[in-house]
Amino acid sequence: MTQDARADRFVRDIADLKIPDPATARNALWLRTGVLLMLAGLVLGALAFPLAHATDSTLGQGDALAIGLGGVSAAVVGAALFLRYSLTGFLRFWLARQSYDIERLGDRLTPLTLPEGEPHHGAPRADPGTDPRDGTRADARTDTHAAGPAPR
Repeated sequence: MTQDARADRFVRDIADLKIPDPATARNALWLRTGVLLMLAGLVLGALAFPLAHATDSTLGQGDALAIGLGGVSAAVVGAALFLRYSLTGFLRFWLARQSYDIERLGDRLTPLTLPEGEPHHGAPRADPGTDPRDGTRADARTDTHAAGPAPR
């Protein structure tokens, strides 16, 4: 199978899984919103510090502290949004790739057509009287090492 055929099959399999494209507008919007909230939180925190130290009024300092805490909260929420939507795209692709690789492994390990009466979940059935290691019948083989080493 050529590389182009494998790539086409992978794209077709992804389309069959109905996984949404990671570059959709809504995901990109939430990702940008997370970045903007992180930046706004940093700016609010940086502005609240000089506001709190510029006055002796406890009311003014309380307002500046509230602005600073709002900035920290915005930065935390923005970081959570950014991580969620940036990792979602990566993990979605990873899951699709993992599914494709497992399917290819299964195709390689199982034959394309199984004989009639063979189980579909593993090795073919063996005769109960045969040794599964080498396929010989128990009554036809001579096991010289069964009793241990020969006496001296």
